Amino acid sequence: MFERELNVVHVVVDAPQGFANSVPAVWEATHPDLAILRLHERNRETWNQKGLTASSERFNYDYSDQELAALVPRIRELATRVGAMHVVFNNNYEDQGQRNARVLMRQLDAT
Repeated sequence: MFERELNVVHVVVDAPQGFANSVPAVWEATHPDLAILRLHERNRETWNQKGLTASSERFNYDYSDQELAALVPRIRELATRVGAMHVVFNNNYEDQGQRNARVLMRQLDAT
């Protein structure tokens, strides 16, 4: 992987798929110290919508508990390969990111 050769941290991206500008979620660690998961959202209707006045309109998405639970095994596995694992929520309408982070933290603590 090119990022491994450069000794940089790869960012795993969770976002809508099937668009020319989609980034596939590649669950790889390219640096021994850090892995990052960036949870953009999965709202296909707003992903490429033109004319939005704020990023919160584009990233208006509330992850379901089931969607977050499905990420837990992948997060845990990737975390075993690095010194630190960071998960960043980019859904930023009102308090969606904070609420989703709280749910994910509980799910990770429970397993």
